[in-house]
Amino acid sequence: MVPRIMAAILATGLMFAPIVSAERAKKKNGQTVAQNRLPDSGMSEDMRQAISWERFKDMAAARQERSEARHPSVSYSDANRSADRMADEPQGTPVKDPGPAAYRHK
Repeated sequence: MVPRIMAAILATGLMFAPIVSAERAKKKNGQTVAQNRLPDSGMSEDMRQAISWERFKDMAAARQERSEARHPSVSYSDANRSADRMADEPQGTPVKDPGPAAYRHK
């Protein structure tokens, strides 16, 4: 139970670390969200970073798709879809059930 609690605390800390770091960087630079907006485009620096991140993700997905098209991890053309009727026929000799065991009294 204690390791699970420690893992939850660690995960929470790792999740909020970038947020705290970003807030410290903003306070350090002395900028607020209103000051961070650029007058020429109307987009903040955060929005530009988010857009560039999305473009990066799209390029990575396209690269992965091209890679999988060249070297697929699953080959669907190798499947044998013909019916194997030999499996339907009984093999060997059938075994008859002798029924419940009869106890022998001496």
